[in-house]
Amino acid sequence: MKLLTEVNNPLITDRITRLRDVQTSGREFRQFVKEITILLATEATKNLPVTDVEVETPLRVTSGQLITKPGPCIVSIMRAGNVMAETLRDLISEASIGFIGLARQPVTLEIDDYYTNLPNDIGDRHCIVVDPMLATGNSLCLALRKLADAGVSQITVVNILACPEGIQRITSEYPTVHIVVAKIDEALNDKGYILPGLGDAGDRIYGTDDH
Repeated sequence: MKLLTEVNNPLITDRITRLRDVQTSGREFRQFVKEITILLATEATKNLPVTDVEVETPLRVTSGQLITKPGPCIVSIMRAGNVMAETLRDLISEASIGFIGLARQPVTLEIDDYYTNLPNDIGDRHCIVVDPMLATGNSLCLALRKLADAGVSQITVVNILACPEGIQRITSEYPTVHIVVAKIDEALNDKGYILPGLGDAGDRIYGTDDH
């Protein structure tokens, strides 16, 4: 199975271009994050387990498939992942949401692990981890380790932007994790930001800083 998928689509390219624009307002930025998440959802959910069922239409009985219970757990790497998680939750009614709160120190790039709230049965669920940016991979590695320790074996990661350095780290340390990304950018700068990137996604979503 291909474990890295860059979704090449004109609608996604359009939204990413708008996200990059420093003139894009916070309200518009949040909306474009939601729209890209929806456009990535088909690829991100293609490996969810399904159960064969029969349903009665107004004309006859027919066969179909439903997402197997318990449904997936969407895991938000807070805070920037929250908008993506809520958007996916609207599409997958069977899903639960887990939260992993991580903050990156601006100078050392080390990660502060300040909050974790995951379903008790998360080990029985396919997990979809959402975070707009895959930069150094420090935050994602910590989140994946938490999920592995909780017994999770099936994980898909969904990012809007990723860089080669972060991808290399995740694929080497967690080779069974499927990464779905809207755009692979060029590189990291010396402050750990993706280039050309879009700045700090959390700050731009929540209006807490200017980048």
